Amino acid sequence: MKTFNKNLLWVSIAALALTGCGSSDNNSSDTTDEHEHDSSVLVSQSNTSTLSLFEEGELEALDDAAAGNATKLILSETGAYAAVLSTSTVNFVHGLHEEGEESGDAHEEEAHVLAYSLSGTDISVVPTSGHFAVLVDGDTTFIEYDELANETPATESTSGLSVNEVYPALILDEVHDLKLVFDDTNAKVFEGTTEELSFACANPTSHAQTSELIIISCTEGAVTLLVEEGETEHELTPGNLSDLDGADSSYIWRAQGHVIVGFEPNTKNYAIVELDESGATPSIVVIKSSDTGTYAFTQNICNLVLDTDAQDILAISAAGTFVVLNHEAEMLKSITLDESAASSCGDFVMAGAAKMALVIDNKAQKGYEIDVDEPSTNANGYHVHERFDLSVSDVASMVIFHEVGEEAGDHAH
Repeated sequence: MKTFNKNLLWVSIAALALTGCGSSDNNSSDTTDEHEHDSSVLVSQSNTSTLSLFEEGELEALDDAAAGNATKLILSETGAYAAVLSTSTVNFVHGLHEEGEESGDAHEEEAHVLAYSLSGTDISVVPTSGHFAVLVDGDTTFIEYDELANETPATESTSGLSVNEVYPALILDEVHDLKLVFDDTNAKVFEGTTEELSFACANPTSHAQTSELIIISCTEGAVTLLVEEGETEHELTPGNLSDLDGADSSYIWRAQGHVIVGFEPNTKNYAIVELDESGATPSIVVIKSSDTGTYAFTQNICNLVLDTDAQDILAISAAGTFVVLNHEAEMLKSITLDESAASSCGDFVMAGAAKMALVIDNKAQKGYEIDVDEPSTNANGYHVHERFDLSVSDVASMVIFHEVGEEAGDHAH
């Protein structure tokens, strides 16, 4: 696999210059209302290994540097930390400090790479129940987010389970030490070191996790695990979403709050999944892109994310159409990014936050900040708030540091 050098960029959204309007949407035009967001953006770039500030299209080199090529950025569920994953090392960035938090060092109050890192020949990382789960050469290490501020953070490992893991383990219930691990052919639930359940799930590639439902893309398809807390023990129910549109095993999954959304890359297929607990027995409700009354994409889906406020589904498709869906797959907003009409999925990078998204188009060298001015009174009023020219054309990955509400970000029991 071809690898590239990467660069981390710290993007201050509030500093992005409004360079003009020209996009169209289904209800309203762009606005130049002045407002700022308490959020900042970390991105990776494919042609340099230094760390830089990116403001108004210009790069400003930082003293901090990642230990390796920063190919992928993974945001914590709290919105305050990011894992920086290269081919052999994962570093961590603290990007959002709590109000009143002071370190005594002005540099430390800005986004910075933390001292702790993990390295190995086979490494991957996902967020799970208030932790980063880092798979290194067959074993998962769990690091609680706030522990990352320590040079030697307290960690927990799955090495005692004697499982050769192929995907990062997930914490199902930290209090009861309940976790889900993946070997070559099966997913296994352990309570402590005791195996409680095993079900088929070979070659896992993506997952989404809420407090009671996990969906994993495996060779067997979109495999599910329902985790219910009983009076004396957990009830664990594996299953399968067998009738998704397209190739079930290829879906990429996202989760926020109690909503899960997935899509099949390079197609128009997607699914919205929620757990219905209104009856005596919880049931998994799936809305598919082919269902009657759902929004049908006219171009292939490039990426889907969930906003961290109302869990609106934010999508960017080929030819630069930004779409917002509700949980019933009904369109809330469609915005045509006119300057990106000639761009394809490989050109777009997108990240979401609370009632906002940032879309980067490397081909057009344009950026779009899309948000809602007054979410409390105009919840569906998404519009292009700012657009800006980029001085680079190789942004590879991006996350938005921002405060995530407890209900939206807490996946732990």
